[in-house]
Amino acid sequence: MDQSHLSSEINQGILQKEKRGVVTARDGIACRLVCEQGVMTIDQLWRAVWWSEDSRSPRYVYDRVSFLVASQFLAKMRSPYSLKSYFRATRMGQELASTSGESSRLVPLATPRVSEIPHADGMTELRLMVSKAGKSVEWRPDRALAIDSMFPKERFYGIVPDAIWVTKTGKRIAVEYERTRKGVSRVRAKVEALSREVARQDRVIDRVLWIAEPGAYQDLEGVLSSHPSQTLRTMDQFRAELVTQELK
Repeated sequence: MDQSHLSSEINQGILQKEKRGVVTARDGIACRLVCEQGVMTIDQLWRAVWWSEDSRSPRYVYDRVSFLVASQFLAKMRSPYSLKSYFRATRMGQELASTSGESSRLVPLATPRVSEIPHADGMTELRLMVSKAGKSVEWRPDRALAIDSMFPKERFYGIVPDAIWVTKTGKRIAVEYERTRKGVSRVRAKVEALSREVARQDRVIDRVLWIAEPGAYQDLEGVLSSHPSQTLRTMDQFRAELVTQELK
């Protein structure tokens, strides 16, 4: 489908739903975030886009998300791993996201498999934690890195970081989230690829932060002992550190 036809579909969709509402700037931001994170819940969208001191209930967001679904910018997904409802972006949502905001970067459209939704959910929570703490100037998820022609994917041997977090001090931190145990050889290959990148003069990351759930934590602890540029934390430890200090 060419861009002009897709834009025409968007305009028609907006006109058809005009009685129920019109697209706002925040709707576009929401679509961009969903494109970047893969899937998001209404609660996550509320905290990321619509939260304010004056409105501490996500009720309004239910209406906005319902409008975006009815207008075919978002689509609902279910996961057998959670009672929560998730929303993914459609091609129309990707187009809306591409015309929203000041960024000229390409907007990804890569919905995770159902089995990957818990990982995507965890990465979204990490992004929201960092944003709420005011410790970020940029967060680039793996989906965005994968389509960025300037990102040196070949140097990572097919292993793209889950995200790159740029702190207010300019530090570029590769963020890796491990929910479940994986083979030690697979973990070691990723750790070594990240360490090689940190050691380069023209590196695109300065440090690596691993956030691990129990089980995966123990496996990583042994592998990371000889990699000083890589830090290991549990989700709770990371949340506590964000409140008090910048990652060291």
